[in-house]
Amino acid sequence: MKRKRIDHWHDGDSGYFTDGTPFRLANVRAPEKHQFGGSKATRTAAGMTSRSNGYVNVQVVGKSYGRSVVTMSNGDGSINTRLRRKGYWNKGR
Repeated sequence: MKRKRIDHWHDGDSGYFTDGTPFRLANVRAPEKHQFGGSKATRTAAGMTSRSNGYVNVQVVGKSYGRSVVTMSNGDGSINTRLRRKGYWNKGR
């Protein structure tokens, strides 16, 4: 597992690390930012990582469309699991 810092969230389930690497959260489906609920999903994900100043532990589990598919956690636990518990597991399509 690597420790990385998030530069910004693109939407509720994807974004960019400070080294420019794009990522997507594994097993999380949040609406895109232009869809209904998209900005709330983005704020929710950003809020979960802001308490650790954007630093997260990352494990790459695959690749999709040139992005790393990752599981992510910080001192509060798994970001992926917490977003799924908030209902972001089957949104968007």
